[in-house]
Amino acid sequence: MIPQKEGELQLSRRLEGVSESATLKLNATVQQMKAQGVDVINLTAGEPDYFVPEAAKKAVIDAVHANQSKYTPVGGLPALREEIARKTNEQQKSLSSNRPWKSNHVVVTNGGKQALFNSLMAILNPGDEVLIPAPYWLSYPEMVKLAGGIPKFIPASGAQGFKITPEQLTQSIGPHVKVLILNSPSNPTGALYSKEEYKALGAALAQSPYSKNIWILSDEIYDRITLGATPFCSFLEANPELVDQTITINGVSKSAAMTGWRLGWSVAGEKVTQAMLTLQGQSTSGVNALAQWAAIAALKLPESEFTSQVESFRKRRDLLLENLKKARKLEKYTPDGAFYVFAGVGKYLRPGEDSIDFAQRVLEEAKVAVVPGTPFGDPECVRLSFATDEKSITEGCQRLVSYLDSI
Repeated sequence: MIPQKEGELQLSRRLEGVSESATLKLNATVQQMKAQGVDVINLTAGEPDYFVPEAAKKAVIDAVHANQSKYTPVGGLPALREEIARKTNEQQKSLSSNRPWKSNHVVVTNGGKQALFNSLMAILNPGDEVLIPAPYWLSYPEMVKLAGGIPKFIPASGAQGFKITPEQLTQSIGPHVKVLILNSPSNPTGALYSKEEYKALGAALAQSPYSKNIWILSDEIYDRITLGATPFCSFLEANPELVDQTITINGVSKSAAMTGWRLGWSVAGEKVTQAMLTLQGQSTSGVNALAQWAAIAALKLPESEFTSQVESFRKRRDLLLENLKKARKLEKYTPDGAFYVFAGVGKYLRPGEDSIDFAQRVLEEAKVAVVPGTPFGDPECVRLSFATDEKSITEGCQRLVSYLDSI
C-alpha cells in the first residue's frame, strides 16, 4: 500500500492495498548482494536456466534481415495466432473435434501476465468476487484488486496435495462470484490436476445455481513441465461444455525458456476476446515483432526438442528433495510439475515470525535465497526453485540443512 499524506499530490486509490511483487523484490536484493561480492546461492529463480531454442534465435535474425520491424496487429501476427490456435486445439481435443479454436480467438500479449490482467479487466466489475485456490501465484490477488474485484481464497493444504476439492468449490461459490482462477501445474506448489480431478471440479461448478455467471481463467503456462506419472490436462479438455466461460492462458516463457521475450496469449470466445483486444489496443498495442517471429518458430518445434530439459528438471527435483531429507522437521512435498518445491518451515519459525522473516534469516545467516510463501498465501512455507544447476542445488540445500540443524 502506498501511503498518501494530506496536502500532497494524490495517487490513484486503485493502488491502495496492492503490493509490489515480492519475488521481483527479493531477486533484486539477491542480485545486489552478488554484485557486492557476497557468496549467495540463489534458489528463487522463476525461469528456466536453459537457452532459447536455436530455431527461435534464427527466426529473429531472419526477421531482422527481412526488416520485420513495423507495428504488428494488436492481436498478434496472423501466423502466430494460427500456431497458438493449433497448439490449443491439440491440448483440447475434446473440444476441437466439434468447435476448434481459430486465430480470431487468440490475443498475443506481453507475457502470460498481461493475458491474465487483460482477462480480469475485461470481466470484472467493482465488488465482483474471484475464487483463488491458495497457495497461489502471488500476482493473482493483486491483479484482481487492480481490476476492482475482491479476492476470495480457497485453502488447499499440502495434506491434500495443494489442490482444492469439489466440496470446497461448492461451498465457496456464492452470488457475487464472477471468476475462478486455476493454475496447473502450479506456481508455487508444483501441484498438477488430473483430468478426473478437473472433471470433478467442472461438475461441482455446473451444479451451482450461479454457474452460468462464472468465468474460469485457466493458467497453463507450465504445461510442458510435468514431472510425475500424471500427464498435463488442459481445463477445457476435461470440461469442453464450459467453453463459453473459459479463458485459457499460456505462453512461451516457461515451456521454451523465453522469459525475457515477454510473449504470452489468451484463447477464448469471440466476445471476451474482442473486449481484450480493445483493452490492449488502448494500452500496449501489438507485442514486439521480433519476439513474435521467435515464438512462431518455437511453437513449430516437436515435443522431442524439449524432452531432455524436462528429464533434467525431474533429476534436479529429485536431487533437491534428497538433500532436504536431512532436515527432519522440514515438511516436504513432491511436485508433479513446474520447477519448484514448496516446503513447510512452520517448525522452524520463531514466535511472531512468518516465512518472510524466515527467508530473511536464511539469506543473511546461511547465504541462501529462498522465496517466502506468505505472498503466495502460505505463511509457513517457502518456495525453492530447481531451475538452476545441480551444483547450486546441492550447495544451497546443504547450507540450508546445516542452518536448520543449528537452530
